[in-house]
Amino acid sequence: MSFVRLVVVLLATSAVVACSDGGGGDDDGGPDPSEAVYDPTRILEVDIEVAQADWDALRFQTRGLTALFGNCLAEPFESPFTYFSGVVRVDGQVFTSVGVRKKGFLGSLDTQKPSLKLKFDEFVPDQRFAGLKTLTLNNAKQDPSYIKQCLTYQTFAAAGVPASRCNFARVRVNGNDMGLYVNVEAITKPMLRRHFDDDEGNLYEGTLSDFRAGWLGTFELKTNEAENDRTDLAALTTALEATDAQLLAALDPLVDVDGFLTFWATETLVGHWDGYTGNANNFYAYHDPVSGQFHFLPWGVDGVLEARDNPFGGGGSTAVQVTTMLPRRLYQLPETRDRYVERLRAVLDDVWDVDAMFAEIDRMEELVRPVVLVGDREQFATAVNDVRAFVSGRRAALEADLAGGPPVITAPLREPPCFEEIGSLSGSFSTRWGTTGAPDPFATGSGSVSGTVNGTPLSVTGVGSTSGMDPNAMPPKAQVAVVAALADGTAGIIVFQVEPSLMAANTDLPIDLGNVVGVVYHYTPATNGFVLVGLVGDGTLRIGEYSATDGATVTGSFSGTLIQSPF
Repeated sequence: MSFVRLVVVLLATSAVVACSDGGGGDDDGGPDPSEAVYDPTRILEVDIEVAQADWDALRFQTRGLTALFGNCLAEPFESPFTYFSGVVRVDGQVFTSVGVRKKGFLGSLDTQKPSLKLKFDEFVPDQRFAGLKTLTLNNAKQDPSYIKQCLTYQTFAAAGVPASRCNFARVRVNGNDMGLYVNVEAITKPMLRRHFDDDEGNLYEGTLSDFRAGWLGTFELKTNEAENDRTDLAALTTALEATDAQLLAALDPLVDVDGFLTFWATETLVGHWDGYTGNANNFYAYHDPVSGQFHFLPWGVDGVLEARDNPFGGGGSTAVQVTTMLPRRLYQLPETRDRYVERLRAVLDDVWDVDAMFAEIDRMEELVRPVVLVGDREQFATAVNDVRAFVSGRRAALEADLAGGPPVITAPLREPPCFEEIGSLSGSFSTRWGTTGAPDPFATGSGSVSGTVNGTPLSVTGVGSTSGMDPNAMPPKAQVAVVAALADGTAGIIVFQVEPSLMAANTDLPIDLGNVVGVVYHYTPATNGFVLVGLVGDGTLRIGEYSATDGATVTGSFSGTLIQSPF
């Protein structure tokens, strides 16, 4: 289906909203009441009421480093988020005792505007909204245009890939306007029923997951959990170890190779560097009982439609991402390499209709602009124009990369996403508020630093420090930076970013990946070069004296392990 045809179909869709049946659609062939929930011309009005103490607990929940550091590759990353009971009103329809929780992995976590999962039957069995058990409301923290997710899911659908429905919601919590959210259909059995004849197969969510020996534990089984039969994953992993001559014969019974080529080409087309083929991340794999084959579904598409290099290599090419095992093995075969390139060109020709996409961008921009909070509208307008620029330039970028034939890929597979402890750090700081970004931190503050890196003690000759608001952080963060001059003429820089509402005198703050983040860099003055050393984890940032008044004294101390990050 072309992008033009898909948009026409989506805009023509309408249905009744209210329904109390259990599935998200009428299994007898009647109208699906959830269609109106994802009508692309609508913005849902979602009002949430929860006890203020519960809301504060919810929004400050975060995924600490220790949760990521433990059993790397052995099991899915544990969720730190819990449901709180609230009253939810959607377009005037009231539901009591709805489960409300925070959602997200790393990049989308936020304390002021958290992404949310609403579960209508968490505390009331069989409670549904338009036949749906859940609503997934994304804060679009990594997409200030707000339109990338819906535009991308439309593109996948137009290419023939099973994809979530998507529109927008205006969210209020306890009467406070949170602004615009993106309402994305969860990948659950009702969604599977729209695309497959049988929804009883194994559905896996892949988060830093791949079909490689030692990696299978990271797949989270979302259906048939009691049986927990993962032999299908093992079978595909074994097939991918076949020789080149035997590979396709081994794969064909286990994976829809043709469908995967379209999925892969579309991930590349929209620049989904954080998806399966680019980063072993943000995807679902469904093992269809009818065909016996795996099918791939996109997820987490907020970092797309932007001109950027894949930070994980992606295969070293704009037109080819082969960071994971399945695309890598297929690209190594001349037959499927050529099929992939042909499929990419076909999707580019059939789906990437710039005029139609511009019309859809214009429509969504006009629809959501009034709901974007006033303080965000300038950034919103710039971000929407950036999406237009990507759409208009994508064909030329891909064709340039393919001009000499299929690119030669030399980049390695994505490394295991494991955090490794490489040392420890402790120290203190005494500085003045409002000095963040000062050219000479040794003139604005002092302190101490000690520790080891890879078994070698730090040789520190002097310490400076700064504090204040980080002008580049979105949303704003308080910052403390400690700069340690080293004996070899270089420097170590330890930067703590803190949720501003947590900054208070005489406070001990746990260092994690959400509310308090500690990042360590190595700086070489001769080249003005910064290299990420790692993260501070399993530690504490203590604030002693503190006032958010320019010139006020800020003191404190810190201690923790030094963790090498795979990101």
